[in-house]
Amino acid sequence: MAEDSPDKHVIDIFMMSVKCGNCDGYQTVLKFQKHPDKNVYIYECENEICDPNVTRTIVEVPREVDNSTKRAEELPYYTAEPEPEEP
Repeated sequence: MAEDSPDKHVIDIFMMSVKCGNCDGYQTVLKFQKHPDKNVYIYECENEICDPNVTRTIVEVPREVDNSTKRAEELPYYTAEPEPEEP
């Protein structure tokens, strides 16, 4: 893990700003997805100007350097995947 290696860089998604190239406003992270090798953060503009299908920003962060997972799991836009049932 990144916190075990002080020489390894980490990424804190909540310390970053994502600016829209269309409206020049800042986008808000509205969705978080966990994948086996990466975490995915989806940003959109919260206004009436931008079409999310055109201006949506997707940021992929390798899980081993993502310092934001715990906080992202606590926010309302995250829905945990159900645990697989035991046979």
